[in-house]
Amino acid sequence: MSTVTQGQVRTQPPAQLDSRMLAGGVDLNDYLILKKRAGDGEDWVEVAEELGDKRAQYARAQLALGHTQTARYFFFAAAAVYRVGQYGILEVTDERLRIYHKLDEAFSQFAALFESPMTKVAIPYKGYDMDGWLIEPQHCQTGSPVVLMLPGATGFKEEFMLQAQHFIDRGVPVLLMDGPGQGTTVFFNKGYLEVHLEEAYSKMIDFLEQDGRFGPVGIIGGSTGGYYVSRAAATDPRIKGCVWNSGSYYPEELCKFAPIYYRKFAILFGKTEEEMKDIWPQVSLEGLAERISCPFLVVHSESDPLFSLAGARRAFDESPSIDKELKIYPGTNHCQAGAESEAFRYMADWLIDRLYGSK
Repeated sequence: MSTVTQGQVRTQPPAQLDSRMLAGGVDLNDYLILKKRAGDGEDWVEVAEELGDKRAQYARAQLALGHTQTARYFFFAAAAVYRVGQYGILEVTDERLRIYHKLDEAFSQFAALFESPMTKVAIPYKGYDMDGWLIEPQHCQTGSPVVLMLPGATGFKEEFMLQAQHFIDRGVPVLLMDGPGQGTTVFFNKGYLEVHLEEAYSKMIDFLEQDGRFGPVGIIGGSTGGYYVSRAAATDPRIKGCVWNSGSYYPEELCKFAPIYYRKFAILFGKTEEEMKDIWPQVSLEGLAERISCPFLVVHSESDPLFSLAGARRAFDESPSIDKELKIYPGTNHCQAGAESEAFRYMADWLIDRLYGSK
């Protein structure tokens, strides 16, 4: 039963496209129930939290019976529906933090049951920790390439687990991170977004190097994460391959598509919207795209409504890389929504081919 008053009912967030929810791991039945009940006027956030609670409770019961495969699936399903639920909350409220703690707990329980080792990591940076998961395929060879995977402005590390699975299935470890301004790093650790994110990503690569078991490093980012990883590829020569998945040359364009993102980004930066006016001109690939010399794959939707194809073309054209590709998916939405099954596999194969070639 909804506890919000009439006029305050939260609806499906614009960025939560149907295909995105399913590609991020939301159980089909949960998706249908959430869509139906929210469409009938119930509160999006409250319905999603209720579904997540039911999935987590069922997972715990199955685990107690020794049904680890079933428990693993439903812990992941719980985390996924909690995640899409909290998107409906703009500010960092007690309600959002409560749901995010449930998300984190469910995902951690999923990780403990995953078929490949998943280790929670905390990488120190500027007085706080950046949270993530190091996922290692079974029988991983010393010196194997490794992929650093970064989320975007509102989709955080847990959403990218199924994309990470494509690398794991191909024998390549993944460091799946929440950088500054993302997920648990910002909500729990107060690690706010910053202009020069490449400095944080270099710390993540330091972490991989200090581990001593891994070889060439590739980097991939989705949505605003495509912009973030492009900054890193422009400034850190240790990156041997970079994949832009529906990124942006000027991320402020997202705010012009949906003005609510001016507030969202201000929250992630830990700034006011007025303070952001001085920051936005610095959030750009100008002067950086021309320094991306590693293998560079730019994947974009022909009709992406959030980030322009023109920006993707500009980043691609300015990169001096001798091994670069612009792959455009017609008839899809943001982050290749509608063609994720093909696009995710293409990106994994492309990047792995380059990383093995750089050894």
